[in-house]
Amino acid sequence: MAAQQISRLDLRRSLPLPELMAAVQHNRSTGILRSSDGSATRELIFVNGELRAAHSDLEEEKLGSWLVGRELISEDDKAVMLLSQGTTDPPPLGHLLVTRGLIEQETLERELEELTVAIIRRAAAAGRALNELIEGRTSDQPDTIPDLTTPQMILVAARNFSDMEAIRKNLEPLDQVAWPSTSLDTLLSEFTLTPQEAFMISRMDGTRSLKALTGILPGGENEVLPILYALRIAGIIMVGAASERARTFTPSFSREPAGSGEHIGIVNEEELDPEQRALRDKIRELAEACQRMDHYRVLGLEPGARMDDIRGAWERMQQEYSPDNSSIPHLRDLKPELTAIIDRAREAFEVLSDARSRKRYDTVLKSLRNDVARAKKARKVDPKVRAQLVEANIKRANELIHSGEPYLAIKLLEQACEIEARPDALLQLARLLLRNPLWKNRALKTLRLAIEADPHFVDAWIELAEFWRRRQNPERQRKALERAVASDPNHEKAATMYRQLMGQRELDRLLSRARRSQSH
Repeated sequence: MAAQQISRLDLRRSLPLPELMAAVQHNRSTGILRSSDGSATRELIFVNGELRAAHSDLEEEKLGSWLVGRELISEDDKAVMLLSQGTTDPPPLGHLLVTRGLIEQETLERELEELTVAIIRRAAAAGRALNELIEGRTSDQPDTIPDLTTPQMILVAARNFSDMEAIRKNLEPLDQVAWPSTSLDTLLSEFTLTPQEAFMISRMDGTRSLKALTGILPGGENEVLPILYALRIAGIIMVGAASERARTFTPSFSREPAGSGEHIGIVNEEELDPEQRALRDKIRELAEACQRMDHYRVLGLEPGARMDDIRGAWERMQQEYSPDNSSIPHLRDLKPELTAIIDRAREAFEVLSDARSRKRYDTVLKSLRNDVARAKKARKVDPKVRAQLVEANIKRANELIHSGEPYLAIKLLEQACEIEARPDALLQLARLLLRNPLWKNRALKTLRLAIEADPHFVDAWIELAEFWRRRQNPERQRKALERAVASDPNHEKAATMYRQLMGQRELDRLLSRARRSQSH
């Protein structure tokens, strides 16, 4: 049973764990989801439909034993810390380990996350366990999976569920069709998919039945049905009758969430001839690459081109890549890409067709090429020289941004970040990339690189929170803001954004934890 089909009454039934997790998320329930299989009882903590933490009564799945098994602390360390907890209102074991200097905070967070994932995997693999939601009960447990979302954890649980009878029951009848719940672009940015999962999604156009899909992979039903089940339970794909698909299907090229925008059927490339497929590949590649090209290259020209050549190139671009060409059947799902190409080419033509703006642009372009050449050489020279060049490139990029040349600024910042992955430069680069909807995945990757370079870079966490706010993903937005506040409890903007999202009470609790952690 898919999450979108589960009512509140179903939460009282003993559903398979992945399906019950999906129901809790869908209904935005708060409580403890308890899973007992006779050998262990595991509890998943949910707040407003978000999975926050997992506990287990198995000794090997408790934090202390887990850390001993990972050789991060000794048995003696564990015993001493547990004795320290033998007081009224004891502090969490993890907090004690950090304050006593036995483990770093970042290491603790990583291990808590991996332990939580392990508990969920094992609970799902237990198969026919007794699963129940105790609504309203919860704890003050901080989020132990800050880098993973509830949908991703539902996907993890569903992957580890192996009861083929229950899987088949969920998917039957197999003459139903399947289609992505939103754009493939969005799915890839919000989920960590296996190659098989991504491949299956790419073959779902809303016309193939589940039975037909089972023939795509060599393992047949035994390999494909568990994949379809996991994708469905996590909300990655929709399954239903063809008539239902017609009402909800959003093509994979769309930049909008499912249910919005114009519904245009995706083109089945297997039905096209080689020339048509080649043209589609050319359009997609150019839509991506043109954002990194200078004005001349966008039009297929070299610096020094005659004015007649510039006008001719612009006219050819209009004919070949006009968004109106999306009325052609084999291009009907490429209007966003065609629009991106023409918008970029128009900007190039407007600059190069005016003598004064072209002269200024040529000067900037020549200077930039010299900067890029110096950047390549700088990789082999003294670190101090490289740092100076990075500073100069960032300063030059700022000048280009203010003068209305973001494409050249992107190239310069990319070169600077290749020399030295500075958080501030990566954040600036990400903000430029975010100006183009086709580049949102590149921007997200760049933001994450900025955070990897400095996990306490508050501005990067705030930008990441804004990214997820625009994507209407409040769970990821909350997680990013919690990282921002934890890094700097006195950061006014981070605190204000968290208050607006979660309320004053939750902010006070977060600030209390953050300040307590920083005081040790």
